[in-house]
Amino acid sequence: MHLSTGPEGRLVLGERVFLNSGVVVSAQRSIEIGDDCKIGDMTALYDSNFHQIEEGAEVGVAPVRLGRNVWLGRGVVVLPGVTIGDHSVVGAGSVVTAAIPPGVLAAGNPARVLRPLRCSEAFRRR
Repeated sequence: MHLSTGPEGRLVLGERVFLNSGVVVSAQRSIEIGDDCKIGDMTALYDSNFHQIEEGAEVGVAPVRLGRNVWLGRGVVVLPGVTIGDHSVVGAGSVVTAAIPPGVLAAGNPARVLRPLRCSEAFRRR
């Protein structure tokens, strides 16, 4: 596991967060991981592109936020500016380039919503 922050970076881990082996979290500005999240092995969360992609371009930096009880499968990559809503699951090997709403299953490259997840209110409050 590799956790890092830049000089002004902020990394917030909620309660009962599980980070599996080989996880990389690199916060140059801000990454927040909510309570009860489970992050699969070899997954990476980045809030920065780290360098200019082309001459004269800005370095892309934007906060990343995972809500409560988010599950990321093995090898997921979460890119700058992404928010993943509470109780959502992202399938193994996905690349998340845009927001994922609460309570859904998403997967692919780029990740897209496949279907809503059926969860009782009691389950959501755990």
